[in-house]
Amino acid sequence: MQTHRKLTLAFSILPCLPAVANELENGLEEVVVYGSYRSSIERALDTKRNADSIVDAVSAEDIGKFPTENVADALQLVSGVSISRSRGEGLFVSVRGLGPIFQATTLNGRNVAVNENVENSRQSGRQFRYDVLPSELVSAIEVVKSPTADMDEGAIGGIVNLRTFRPLELGQVTFTGSAKANWQSLSGDTDPRASGLTNWVNEDNNFGVLAAVTYARRAVRQDRMMTFDWQLGRAQNGRVVDGLIPGVFNPRRTRPTLELEDRERIGFSTAWQWRPTDNLDLNADFLYSKFTTRFDEFGIDIELDRGALSNQVVRGNSLVAGTLNNTRLQASRETSEQEHENYVLGLNAEWTQDEWTVIGDIAYSEAESETIDPIRRNRLRVSGARVDFDFSGGSGRVPDLAMPNTDISRLASFPGRRIEYRPIVSVDDDFSLQLDVERALQSAITSVEFGLKYRARTRDYDRRDIRVSDGIAGVTFTDPQFSGRFPDNDFLSGQNGNFPRTFAVPSDTAFFNAFFDTPSLLARPLTTGDLRNSYDIEETIQSAYVKANLAADIGVPVTGNIGLRMAKTGQTAAGHGQLGGAAVPVSFEKDYTDYLPSLNLLFELREDLLLRTSASRVITRPSLADIAPRLTFGTDINDADGGNPRLDPYRANQYDASLEWYFSEASAVSFAVFHKDIGNFVTNSITTIAGPAGTAFPTYNLSSRVNGGEVKISGIELSYQQVYDFLPAPFNGLGFQANYTHASDKTSANVGTSVEGLSNNSLNMLLFYETGSYSARLSYNWRDDFVASAGNARQPSRIEDAFGLLDMSLSYAVNDSLSVTLEATNLTNAAQEIYAGTPDRFQELNYWGRRVVLGVKLKM
Repeated sequence: MQTHRKLTLAFSILPCLPAVANELENGLEEVVVYGSYRSSIERALDTKRNADSIVDAVSAEDIGKFPTENVADALQLVSGVSISRSRGEGLFVSVRGLGPIFQATTLNGRNVAVNENVENSRQSGRQFRYDVLPSELVSAIEVVKSPTADMDEGAIGGIVNLRTFRPLELGQVTFTGSAKANWQSLSGDTDPRASGLTNWVNEDNNFGVLAAVTYARRAVRQDRMMTFDWQLGRAQNGRVVDGLIPGVFNPRRTRPTLELEDRERIGFSTAWQWRPTDNLDLNADFLYSKFTTRFDEFGIDIELDRGALSNQVVRGNSLVAGTLNNTRLQASRETSEQEHENYVLGLNAEWTQDEWTVIGDIAYSEAESETIDPIRRNRLRVSGARVDFDFSGGSGRVPDLAMPNTDISRLASFPGRRIEYRPIVSVDDDFSLQLDVERALQSAITSVEFGLKYRARTRDYDRRDIRVSDGIAGVTFTDPQFSGRFPDNDFLSGQNGNFPRTFAVPSDTAFFNAFFDTPSLLARPLTTGDLRNSYDIEETIQSAYVKANLAADIGVPVTGNIGLRMAKTGQTAAGHGQLGGAAVPVSFEKDYTDYLPSLNLLFELREDLLLRTSASRVITRPSLADIAPRLTFGTDINDADGGNPRLDPYRANQYDASLEWYFSEASAVSFAVFHKDIGNFVTNSITTIAGPAGTAFPTYNLSSRVNGGEVKISGIELSYQQVYDFLPAPFNGLGFQANYTHASDKTSANVGTSVEGLSNNSLNMLLFYETGSYSARLSYNWRDDFVASAGNARQPSRIEDAFGLLDMSLSYAVNDSLSVTLEATNLTNAAQEIYAGTPDRFQELNYWGRRVVLGVKLKM
């Protein structure tokens, strides 16, 4: 631990000035009162400068006032950090080119349970969903890029630590709150967002209680065109399979889709802090959040891998245009309502006596995700259709699609196929006990730390699939009650291309009311498929560490730490396999132990010029979904997905160095280099298996994960920020932040593709201006293309194209208590694009439009 003679009263406001005066009387050297964006970047630089390893930070400029609406979006201000989005909102975080699975997210230094994706059957595993956490409850974020021995293992990319408010740090706050109106251009809706915080501290400034609450509702619309995959055609037993032309990549199933989603997020946090004596600090923290999404999807599926092909156009090794006769079209409607709940409770005690410091911590968190209204799918399908298709525009241009012999505007053109009902429940629990002890020394080893931690985690994932075709299959529905309404007539209006802008959609309720006897169907026993898709995982981690903090003078002052962490992991993965058509219980146990040394050194070349070096051994445990003994078969395409409970963790040696020049309080330049040598890399394996009885296809392409191969990632980071207060007024309120990251990978043959989530280049820039009552910010975040999901010999990788967002924010302080803000995101109306292997193969386009937020903030 390090002790600094600087008191940071984060987010202090006028009512806490008496507390500030009391602290000054107690002999502390400096008190900083915050409230501007400049103060937030000063505070972030303080965190970076005083850290005992390579760390970057983002800090709120005031209570409940993060620089962006979303915590994940705010992280883009950190060099080496990029995010992935869901319908325009930040969802997952990547650090230094490694995907979300390689990051660990902690809350106040504690592990937290993670919510699972239950909108569809694609699981994310250990990845923390940033959309479930209201940003108003977060005071600061630290991104640790080189670990120390006392930090939890599990992050080859980085540790993202989210901090919430502490009462005695905050000072007396009667009330601070905000109210905002959120307008999205595509949905046309204006939705509310509000938050409030109060903090009470007693007269002795040794006991405080904080409470914060937040609420937000948002209507989201996304226009989407997607091709599920491109398949390499091949001949088998004299006939063509997996496409229409052997040796050529063929588009398979294409779907124009309009997605509507209503999001509601509530959050509550409270913190209690008591310092009964000068050497004892007691803390209790509780956070609760609930994120509810109501989803409605309108789509028409166009099958391009069957029927008689004519007028074909082949470019290179891709079929890009042609006419299909005798293929199939499917009108579909999908609805669901998901609820994600999080509970996080932590108790902490810190005792100091002379040279000793002892910290005890206990934490429990639970993340439950479930379809409170299960996934409901209505499927109607017509055969014998003609489709003219043209993908020759490649990535960025929606393909031309025409169905001249089918009236796709009438539901009666589509005979019934089936309805589907899928409830999913995922519960994640995380419990930990930790003890840390530090002994200060009067030598080159300034202190020695050691600690123990026990962590127990469980994941219960239950999925059920009920399909009904009786009374539906082959029936033509002319009754208007079965026909829904396509919600808008401007679908993908900003995109070129000749494709269906409206189409028939099934009712979201009529089919279920008429053909789905819910009580009797739910009373049926679980099927073999239901049992195969569900699993339970238990994981225990016992860890211990020792760390020595160092200080010496070798011509320049040198500080740092050296340590060793031992982590013993035990896991049990239980589920069901299949034997002779019946489900049989299976359980797999696995244990492994890792010894993880680390070394961090800081050379103070000058008071304002620092050189950091770091070397460490790190691990990332496999995704929970990857180690689950499960087997899932597709219903519309012959793809299957399975887990592998024998997977070993990713293990890596990593090396970092950074040079940092702090040339004023809010200004700095830094240059960093990094290298990661990762072994046991987990990659895809594709095998062909027979489809069990009751599945849609006779054979399936089974995708599962296996260890093997090595990946080396190297890169550089450049960061610059400066406040130009030396300029004459009014330009002395200008400031600029920018960071650039370049990362490249080298993979062994059995990995065979670039690392998922790795962008070779990313750039973030922010120009701000503050003077008097006015403040303005303009930011641009851009990342290069990257592999969204790795392909194989028969399917190309999904490549997310380069993408950038331009956002702005304006604010005006009416007085010391009231301010008004105006924010806008995606000013350029950009769309997210994905291609299959090469840019001449269109795969997906996602468009969610602009968003404008008007808000007021009140302090009392």
